[in-house]
Amino acid sequence: MQKTLSADLKRVSKDKIKLEITKDNYEAFCNAIGLYRKEFIEALKKSEADHKAGRITKRQSLIEIT
Repeated sequence: MQKTLSADLKRVSKDKIKLEITKDNYEAFCNAIGLYRKEFIEALKKSEADHKAGRITKRQSLIEIT
């Protein structure tokens, strides 16, 4: 069953928004966006290993990855 999350969405500027959630909703928010998925956690571990080994690439935007 999916949980409905409440959040305050505030426009900071033309290109930015600010999303505020409560501490109580934080875990549900992380789950909703997939931060607890096994694949995501494995990707983080591989990324950390690459970073420690010096295999890094500086990027200006995440769009460059696709």
